[in-house]
Parts: sequence; structure tokens; C-alpha cells
Amino acid sequence: MGTVRLGSVRLRTGERARLAVLALAPLLASCADTPPPPSAAQVAYAEIVAEEDARGDIGFERVRAHLESEDPVVRAMAVRALGRQEDAGRLAQVGEMLDDPNPAVRMAAAAALAQSAPSLAPLPPSVRPADVQGPVELLAPTPDEQAASGPDSDRDDGAAVLPLLAARIGQETDPGVVGALATNLGRLPFTGAEHRAARGAALAAAWRRLGELAADRDPLALAGLARGIETFARSAGPEDVVARELVEVARSLLETGGESSGDPASARVRRLAAAALTHAGELAGEDLAGLLEDADWGVRRQAMIAAARQGAAASGVISAGLGDPDARVRVEALRAHGERESRGEGCLAILLALDDSDPDVVATALDLVAGACQSYRGPAITNLEAVLDGRDGDWRSRARALFALAGIAPDEAGDHIRRFAGDGNPFVRAWAARAAGRAGEAEVLRGLAGDEDPNVREAALQGLGEVVGGDGRDAYLAALESDDPQLVMTASRLLSRHAAEETPVSALLASLARFTSARRETERDVRVALLVAIGEVGGFSAGDLTPYLADFDDVVRNLAANWLFESTGTVHETTGTSLPHTPTPDAARIAELAGTQVILHMADLGAIVIRLRPDLAATNADRFARLAAEGYFDGLTFHRVVPNFVIQGGSPHANEYMGDGPYSRDEISDHPHWRGTVGLSTRGRDTGDAQIFINLVDNVRLDFNYTIYGEVVDGMEVVDAVQEGAVIERAEVITP
Repeated sequence: MGTVRLGSVRLRTGERARLAVLALAPLLASCADTPPPPSAAQVAYAEIVAEEDARGDIGFERVRAHLESEDPVVRAMAVRALGRQEDAGRLAQVGEMLDDPNPAVRMAAAAALAQSAPSLAPLPPSVRPADVQGPVELLAPTPDEQAASGPDSDRDDGAAVLPLLAARIGQETDPGVVGALATNLGRLPFTGAEHRAARGAALAAAWRRLGELAADRDPLALAGLARGIETFARSAGPEDVVARELVEVARSLLETGGESSGDPASARVRRLAAAALTHAGELAGEDLAGLLEDADWGVRRQAMIAAARQGAAASGVISAGLGDPDARVRVEALRAHGERESRGEGCLAILLALDDSDPDVVATALDLVAGACQSYRGPAITNLEAVLDGRDGDWRSRARALFALAGIAPDEAGDHIRRFAGDGNPFVRAWAARAAGRAGEAEVLRGLAGDEDPNVREAALQGLGEVVGGDGRDAYLAALESDDPQLVMTASRLLSRHAAEETPVSALLASLARFTSARRETERDVRVALLVAIGEVGGFSAGDLTPYLADFDDVVRNLAANWLFESTGTVHETTGTSLPHTPTPDAARIAELAGTQVILHMADLGAIVIRLRPDLAATNADRFARLAAEGYFDGLTFHRVVPNFVIQGGSPHANEYMGDGPYSRDEISDHPHWRGTVGLSTRGRDTGDAQIFINLVDNVRLDFNYTIYGEVVDGMEVVDAVQEGAVIERAEVITP
């Protein structure tokens, strides 16, 4: 047989056929792996997502059509889309879906109604809390009251949401829907004692209804009820009292599954019930001792949160919590202990916690030292310097110890501050700048104000503002030339606060023009800060701001118009056009995302595996997967770590104000922010910039305000190990 040359390799001619097969193998494999076409439900969902994301700009024809779909999944997606418009004018249309034959659709309708509800007006005088004993038929406005509410007869009064949800409780036959009704009753906005009493009565009625359905031990249904009661109790003002009946319901929920139960669903009910009783001020010392016996760390952690409110009366419970085997409980116990320290008690427990094996516990203790140990400066200084000089400790502990030392003994921190200011790690230098601000080290601050890292410079400017005020004018002006939004925002605020009369408005205008030319939606905050400073500094001409009347951002347009009116006395019309919106995923992409995982390979820690949830948030799941595939997250960090709350990251500048250019819109769902869920960091509605956060605990206070688009399915121990500055080496996208 002859041979053929392939590059520098000789192959026998008989091998050419095998080579051809090998060359075609990837193509054949790709054909074999060609995904099936999207389902009819996914096609419908893509249409719903497009109209939902456009916020009415292209109408809701397909959403309305899909409300009539034979597929309950499609109907649920459609009614959720209407709720996401947060438009009280759609209450009647959404409310009709409470009668849908499918429980999932009724649950979606309950959430959509609550998401659409405006702040409720006071109840009519004829209705009194004492009249409300069960289903809240008495709260439905009379025809005369409806007529008196306004001229728009097609618009439902916001007060109609409460009776719609409450009245459904007595009719509902599905326990899960009863739980959903309770969840959404608990979160309704309200004004006045009447509405509050009515909501409390409806929540108690939901408990009774679950008993009638023989579902008062169903953890999933009870979780919905517990979410509603917790939110209701959390929203209470200082003068509000949670009704005794509802307190007793919460106490009953506290027994779900038993203290020794390791069932996650039952444990979550107990956590929520304990939180509700904490908000209501209904947990006494003996209750806290009982919570400490619970098998679930989350319940024991809640005991510490409750104990923090009771001061010395709960000292024994807090002491027990400081020795808990779970670090999350110890973190919360330290915080509770810190509350007591502010009342003048000793700091020994805080200093002992500096030797804890868990970095979150140590970080929490270091954050407490300066405030709690002023009366014990000697031991505190000795312990902090031991951390500072430790060679085996992580830089994060040493940096926090430096900051603590600057707060408790500023005169003794100077040498350490100067040493840390020369560190090669920008996170360390930023901590040095914060410590220098605390200790009044002006020269160190001036040096760090010229640092190459914008976060170090920003921390230094903050310190200069506190230490030298207007004498830092040159550093503030120099920072306006940066491309980092957070740094420029800080500089503009400091100029208007400390050096308004000496600041040339031209410098602010030049910075504003530069950021505007980049045409990045997510740089709204810095442009607004610059415009505010321009207005406060003054000296601008009408021509300076007139171009911004046609800006691509309506917030910027309106602020420019406001300053022009203030300076000229003339109303100026705005005429701008928004930037093109990012296309939403089509049905094939949604089908692909449904089985997609994103793996964050963390330097020196391991992998975090995130399963995407396009069913909850299609556009944000799509963006996250796309950016991950493009390498956007490779080399970025988790810049914010708050023990017992979240880790946040994915910012190109490792701060709160730098992300991907376009905004993404919120996709609020009724899925709770349970531990391990992955959410979208925002600074107000529809301001997502691709920064992510991962919930370290059940953060139900984030529910209905922050988008969830994924959940950690493997590597939660890696999430727990993430500390400030942890690096995402690369993000890997695994598609089905």
C-alpha cells in the first residue's frame, strides 16, 4: 500500500478512509446531538417573554391569547407576565385567573395580583377590624364606594386585591394554592390599621382552611403560609401589634416536623415561623432556649437574631450560640453579642472569636472589635496586632484587623497602615485606605488617591473627604478623568460637598460628556451623580445641558430639564429615544437553556455548578449563559461577601457600579430566595448589569424584588468558602 503525507506525518493510503471518518466524526456527532425542536409550550413562552420584556411597547396580544391556552403551564406564564407589568389597571384581568381549573395557574394569579397591587387606600369608614373574622367579604367596596373612588370605571381600586385573595381562601381546595394565597396576602402593601387587621385575619383563615383540607401538616403548603406571616410581621411598624390568633398560628408552625426533623421543607417552615415571632416580639427566653435545641442550624440562627433584641435577658442563649457547631449560628451569635457590647459589657467573647476556625466568624469578630472594646483597649490592641503580624493568616483577616486597630487605637495604626498601603493586592490597599481614613493619615490617603486601582482611589477619596474636606479638591478633580463610575460618583459628591465654589463646572461637564459618549445604560448612576453635582456647583449655561434633553436615558433627560428650569425659569421639553433593547431569547434558545449549567471554576476553591432557571427568568438566564460562554466572567471576582447574607460578584471593576453595558429587566417570580439561589444584582427596577449574587441563607426579605435565574446544584461548600476577592478563573457553559 502507498502512503500519503498529512503535514509531516506519513499515513498509509489504506488509512485515508479512516482519517476521513475521523475528520467527519465531529460533524456526525453534532448531527446526532441536534436538539429536538422546541415544544409548543416553549414557543408560546418565547412569545410571552418578548411582550413581557418590552413592557407594553409592542402590546400584549400574544400574552392575552395565551391566557386562553389549553396548556396550564402557558396560562401560568401568561398571567405572570401581566403581573410583572406591575400595573394596577390589569387587576381585573389577572383576578379572573383565580378561577382557573389548574392549581399552578391559580398560584401564578395570586402572585400576579400582589405584584400588581398599588398602595392600598384606607378602608371605607363603615368597615372596622372587629368586623373581620374570616373571609373578608366585608372589605369589598360597595358600588357607591367604587363610584366615589374616581372617574375611571375600568380601573380597579387597589383595595380590591385584598378581598380577591382573601375571599378565595374559603373556596380553595388545593393546599398549595392556599399557601400561595397566604404568601401574597402577607406581602400586600397597605395603609392604615384596617387593612393590616384584614390581612392578619385572612392569614389566620388560611391556617384554618389548611386544617379543613387535612393539609395542616403539608410542609409545602405550610411554607407558603409561613412566608406570608413572616412578611406580614416584618412589615409591622413600631406601633403595630400582631393579632394573638396569628401569633398562635406561628407557634403552631414552629412545631412543623418536630425539633429533631432534618427534613429541609419542614425546617424552612420552622425558620420562617421563628422569624415571624421574632418580628412580632413574641419570643421569650424559654422560647429561645427551645429553638437552640432544634436540629436545623437555620432555626438556631434565628434564635440568635431574636436574642439580639433582648439584651442581657438573653445572655445565656447568646453564650450557647457562640459555641454552636455551625459557623452560621456563631456568626449570628457574635452579632447578637455585639449588640450587648454596645451597652457597655465586656468584649472577651469577641476577642476569643478571633481564633475561630471559620473565616466568616473571624471577619464578624473583627468588624465588632472597634465598637465593642473601647473600654478594653489593651487586650484588644494586643489581639489585633497578633492578627496583623500573623504569617499564616489570610490577608483578609489582617486587612480587617488593620481597620479595627485604626478605629480603636489610631495612633498605633500608622506604621501598619503605611506597610499595607504598599501591598501588591489592590483589595489590601483599599482596606489600608479605609484604615487611613479612620486614623486620619492624610498623607497616606493622598498617596493612595493616585493608585492605579479605582477601588483603592475611591476608598482614599472617601477618607480624604472625612480627614481634609476641601483640601482634597485636586484629588477629587483628578478622579473625574477616570472611567470608573464608582470613583467618579464619589469625586463628584465630594466636590459639591466640600469645594463647590472652587470647582470648575467644565470638569464635571467633560466627565459627563465622556460617560455619555460610551452610551452604556448601566452607567446611569454616574451620569446622574455628575448632573446633580453640576446643578449644585452651578455656572453652567443652557447650551451645556440642552443636548441632554435628547439623551437616551429618561432619568438623565428629566434631570437636565429640571436644572434648566431651575436656571432659566422656562420649561424645556425632552425628546430622547432609548437605546435599542437586547433581543429576547427565541424558543430554541429557551429549550437549550432549560438544560444548561454554568460552572464557575474558582481559583484554589473548586467549582460552583449553577443550573439555569429560564422558566423563572428567561432573559437573564440567557444573558448569564451568553456572557459566560464569551469569557466575560473569566478572571473576575466576588468583591462583596456578607456572612449569612450573600456573595456578589461579576463586576469588571470589582465594585457595585461597573457591569455589562445594557440594562436587563427584572423578571420577578414567586420563587423564594432560598439558600443557593442565584439572583440578579440591581440598583432599582430594571437595572440589571450582569452582576450576580448567591444567597448564603434563606433571604426571604429579597422575595418579589430581585430576579432569580439559577440555583446552585453542586458546590455549595465552595460558595460558603468564598471570601472577598475570590477569583473566578473561568466560567464554563454545559449545554444539553
